[in-house]
Amino acid sequence: MTEQKFFVFSLSEKDEAFSHKDMGKAVSWLRDKKEEKNPLCKFAEKSPRDVPSGSIILFSFDAQIFGQATLKGTKKEVPLKEQEARRKAEKTVYKHFVFLEPTKIEIFPQHPTKKEISEKLNKNFSPLFTYFTHEEYQKILKMAKKR
Repeated sequence: MTEQKFFVFSLSEKDEAFSHKDMGKAVSWLRDKKEEKNPLCKFAEKSPRDVPSGSIILFSFDAQIFGQATLKGTKKEVPLKEQEARRKAEKTVYKHFVFLEPTKIEIFPQHPTKKEISEKLNKNFSPLFTYFTHEEYQKILKMAKKR
């Protein structure tokens, strides 16, 4: 069995769903996923590498970590027909997606910034995906769940 991974996915303001630059709407986007039967998260140009089912994706928007979800299954490719249709409509073209486990989607009470996390873990974030060890993930959770 492949080892569980922990990573941050930075939602892009280039995506029409997040162009509003509003943390409240980003939080609502993730919260609404809990109500979907088979919620998914789509990726445009780049996608996470080798993330097995059960891995944890932390969501970031406006340089703040605001929630998490557990992957259900592995990364899949968006059908070329759908990619082409979105390209013709001049919308964001998604190339890959992952299913999320709806019962394991969580919004954090606190939204630690990437700067705070970088300082605490002595680790820099990459622009789109940043991977963490289990120990680093636990420290991020502690920051996100403190009241």
